[in-house]
Formats: sequence, structure tokens, C-alpha cells
Amino acid sequence: MKIIGKILFVTMMLWLPLSAMQPTEETRGAVAFELFDETVVHEELDNAGMFKELNVTVFIFKTSDTEVTIDNIKKYDHRFKPLDKNEKLQDENLTLWIKVDLGKNFPSGDFVASYGDSQILEHSFLDRQRTDIFKIGGTEHLKFSYNKAKDSSIYYFKISSSKYENAYRYLFISSKNSFYTELNNSILVTISLGMIMGLIFMAGLYNGAMYYYNKDKSFLYYMLMQFFVTLILFNMTGIISFTDLEIARSETYYSLCSLMGVFFTTLFTKSFLDTKIHSPKLNTLLNIFIIMIFIDALFSIFYVSIIFKYHLLPFFALSYIYLAFKRVKQGFKPAIFYLLGWIFLVLSLFLDSFWQLNFIVSPIFVGTAIEAILFSFALSYKIKMINEEKEQQKELMVHQSKLASMGEMIGNIAHQWRQPLTHLSYTVMNIEDAFKHKSLDEVYLDKKVDEANTQIAYMSQTIDDFKDFYAISKEKELFSLEEESRQVLSIMEHALNEKDIEVEFVVTEDRVLTNYKNEYKQVLLNLLSNAKDALVKERTVSPKIVITVNKNSVSISDNAGGVKLKEINKIFEPYFTTKEEHSGIGLYMSKMIVEKNMGGKLSVRNEEEGAKFTIVVS
Repeated sequence: MKIIGKILFVTMMLWLPLSAMQPTEETRGAVAFELFDETVVHEELDNAGMFKELNVTVFIFKTSDTEVTIDNIKKYDHRFKPLDKNEKLQDENLTLWIKVDLGKNFPSGDFVASYGDSQILEHSFLDRQRTDIFKIGGTEHLKFSYNKAKDSSIYYFKISSSKYENAYRYLFISSKNSFYTELNNSILVTISLGMIMGLIFMAGLYNGAMYYYNKDKSFLYYMLMQFFVTLILFNMTGIISFTDLEIARSETYYSLCSLMGVFFTTLFTKSFLDTKIHSPKLNTLLNIFIIMIFIDALFSIFYVSIIFKYHLLPFFALSYIYLAFKRVKQGFKPAIFYLLGWIFLVLSLFLDSFWQLNFIVSPIFVGTAIEAILFSFALSYKIKMINEEKEQQKELMVHQSKLASMGEMIGNIAHQWRQPLTHLSYTVMNIEDAFKHKSLDEVYLDKKVDEANTQIAYMSQTIDDFKDFYAISKEKELFSLEEESRQVLSIMEHALNEKDIEVEFVVTEDRVLTNYKNEYKQVLLNLLSNAKDALVKERTVSPKIVITVNKNSVSISDNAGGVKLKEINKIFEPYFTTKEEHSGIGLYMSKMIVEKNMGGKLSVRNEEEGAKFTIVVS
């Protein structure tokens, strides 16, 4: 509940500023005006090309004549035509001239003309109008003072031929006070957008690091998805649009970035929700989406993106929402955050694509920020589930390892007891035979009873040895490596003798340590058992195991030929085994015991005749 409360709080903090903003009118003309506190920006042009409230007339003249200049432009006044409100000013290889007649009602004062992909001709202004050209964020501005009683009401502006796929041609004239007020607002908006994009970018970077450490493809796809989302949002800010980079004006570039974002979103959905297993039919639909994205990418290169032209992306997203809803019903809790993230994102996409409300901050920015936060929660929840699953698997492996060791131990007990049981059997037979032949006297009976008691005592001691071997100790003990190693060897003695395996025990220098004695013995027993199995499997001639104690290290070598090079780096991995009858967790658990519990190191390397395992403890 606390996590959900935090999510709702962050979501409200991001969404409320957007909902509180007043939408502006859509841009309709090439020239707009804003006067003091009375806003008439983007006033719709009538059929005569006039702004209704101010009676300002705007005309356009298109020409390929290079002889036309600001000095002789008045000669071409008869060629100017009223500016149509749908005029896009996208003609190539033509020079466009805009004629603005301010008329009688335009007030005197200080103004700023802001323009893009256009040229303001200083010759249009008188010297006393104090023109000053400056640039902010890639947009050029020109300050001028206008006195309707003294200055000409007609100005000419030149717009050069477009060198971009999409030219941003516009001209806004605003009062100086309104200009700086709007500039301050723009700075705040830019800072907000930068913070949102930074949040999204860092979310992607964080999940890239998570992929590096967890190797879960969900994190990789999420990182790449957010990378392209950041590129798209950065392009939408318009900052890059006013540079000389042609790619910044390319619809193809924008479409391909968007399609790549959708592509990795689809892969992320497939991986995160594991649709191949839990929703095979919908997984097929996502595969179809991927094919459509590639086809549409080709269309966008040679023609135009069909997906974005017809606003199909929100409908793509609806399928992701349905998938998330289905996985939630299946009990996959991280899908709850994924579902909420897509709901907010799709809502922002519909707002941006269909309602066409020009908010100061595009709904997509807020929607993607909320989506990034919620998706990060989803992935974090998934990590939590993975860790819990790993803990469960670890407990299972420990249990399996104990069962496997107990099986080995029972086999060793059987080997240890086989000879005493045989001896006891012969003892009983001797007593029975003596009784039948009337030769059973007190002396003979006492002798056989002593022999039987000796064998029973040996068997009882064996049980005690094995019982102590598996005794759980939570505290470290003082023990001798040589002494405990010999005890382990004695447990394995009969099993090794049965396979005619020679054992050489070498003590270079003994060391008394304070550590977990029984855990050390379990590891050594497992290594000896593995060496025995390897010798039997390879049918080694004159099989031999060498145990060497040298200070704080114990090594176990065999002459079974060694570990294959392609397997030696995997030999300590869980469930890796080269023997069908083994679970593949013995060596993994041995390494965990030595390195995690005992603070030592367990390693393996191939020598001339076979493998050599080395335990180093302190």
C-alpha cells in the first residue's frame, strides 16, 4: 500500500500541472501579434488575409526572380496576394515575400519580431526605430520601436527557399513586455521538459545497468525503448529544430526514431510479460506488430509512416494494455505497474493525437514520465520476485544437496558395514556348527561372543562417526586439517577399495584452523566422491587419488584425464553435470560452502594426468 501511495503521489505531481494549464489556440497564419496584456495571438485570418480585431493585412508574393530586392520590392506590390490561412509556405526554389500592412489601428510602442527560417530585412525599418537583432535558443528576434504617427505602416519580410524537409517558417510580433514574459515562461517549461527527459533517460540507464548484472532481456529492451523515447521527446521540444542539422527537420528521422521506440516497446512487452508462455495467441499478435513496424519503417524511408500518419500508435498501445490486464488476472503482480503505466501513456497519446489541445507542455511528456516511473516500479517488483525465486531455488538446492550427500553416506555406511556383517554371519554360523557337533563349550562361546561384540562396537562407532559428520554446528571449531581429512578418508575407504582405487595421503605441513569443521568434511567427502566417480566413468587403468595437506590448503588430484576445456568454466554452476545420474548441485554447493560460509576458495585446474581441486581456508 505504501508503494502504491507513493506512485499516486508522484503521478499527481506530474499530471496536475498539465491539467491546470490553459490550452492555446492553434496557429493559423504566418504572422501573429500580441499586444501588451490584450492577447490576439494566432487570430484566425479571414478570407482577405486580415486579422479581424486589428485590421492588419498580410500579403504574400512568391517569385524565382533573383532581381527582386528590398530596394525595389515596392515595384512588385501588384503581385502580392492576400495570405491564405492554409498557406504552408513550403514551396521550394522560390523566394517568398511577406508584406504586412499594420494599418491605422496598430498602436505605437516597443515590439519584438520573432521568426524562423526567415529573414527580417533591416531596410524595412528606419534608423530611428532602433532595430536590434539577437538570437535565443536558435530562434532569431528583432527589437524595434513603432510610432504610428511617424513610421510607415508597411513592412516587407523575405523568406528564403526551404533547404529542409520541414521548414519552420513563422513570424510573430509581440510587445516587449509580453515577449519577456513569454520568454520566462518558456525557460521554465524548458527546465521542466529537461527534468522529465532526464528522468526518462536515467530510468533507461539504470535498467541498462540492471541488464548488465541480471542478464534479463527485459531490462535491455526497456533501456533501448527509453533511449528512443528520449530522442523523440528531445525532438519534440524544438530545441534541435533550430540548428543547421538537416536530420533535425527530417520526418524520416522522427518516424524511424518513433518506430524503433515502438519496436523495443513490443520486445519489452513480450519479454516482461513472458507472452510466449502465458499468452501464445497474443504473442503471435505482437510478432505481427514487429513485422508491421519493419514494413512501416521502409514506407517512412521512401514515402511516409502509415502508423503515424493515421495515428495508429494508440491502438497498438491498447493491445499492450490488454496483455497487461490479462497477466494481472493470471497473478503476475508486476503487471499491475505495467498496466498503470500504459494507461497513462495511452491517455497522453490520445490527447496529443486526437483532441489536438495545444497544452504548454505536451501530454506526451507527462505521460512518458509517469510511464517511466511505473515501468521502473514494475521491473523492480520483477527483480524482487526473481530474488525470492532464487532464494527458494537455493533452499531447494541445499535440500537436494543434503539428500544427495545422505545417499552417498548411506552407501558408505553400507560399505563400512558389509565386512562386519559378514564377520557376524560367520560368527553365528560357527556357534551353530559347534552346537550341532556337541563342541560348544563356555570358552569357545565367550570367544565368539567377544568377536561379535567387537564387530557390533565397530558398527556402532561407524554410526556415531556419520552422526557427527552431519551434526549442524553454528559456531566455528578448532580442528586439524590432517586429522579431519583422514577421518573423511576412512569413511570413503571401503567404497574406494571396492573400486581398486589407490589413495595417497601426503601431509607437507598440517594446520589447525578455527572454522566450520563438519562443512569442511562435507566438501572433502563430495570431492573424493566426484574423483571416485570420474575414475570409474573413465575406466582408468591403475586409478589413483592423491590428497595433499599443505598448511591451510587441501588438494584432491586424480588421474582420470581431467575436465574438458569447454566444461571447466561451468563445473561449479548449479545443475551442471556430466553424469546423468547426478543432480549437478554437489560442486556448486561445495563452492558456496567454502567461499560463502568458510571464507575460503575452491578452485579446479587440469594437470598432466587429471583434475586437481584445491580448497584454501583460513
